[in-house]
Amino acid sequence: MVTVCADSPEELRKGKGKHGLEAIMLSDKALIATDALGLRNIGAKSAPRPVPVPTSVLVDALGVVLWIDQSEHYTDRSDREFVLSALKEHLGI
Repeated sequence: MVTVCADSPEELRKGKGKHGLEAIMLSDKALIATDALGLRNIGAKSAPRPVPVPTSVLVDALGVVLWIDQSEHYTDRSDREFVLSALKEHLGI
């Protein structure tokens, strides 16, 4: 599992330890990857800074997108059980 977010590498290190996350966490503070994928959240007027649209994507080994989920509000994320059911459905885990 890989995450990409608008936090700085330092913020990611702190959050990873605080929340006990095991995913590979990559910083996109300048939103370069976000903009390349068309995921800048232009409707997030109340956000403290520019942010991406919260998006979860399941991609296979060939780079084919098998499943995608997006939230409308910048503070919302895909529900864990919803993501797990997509993994089970598409990858048989």
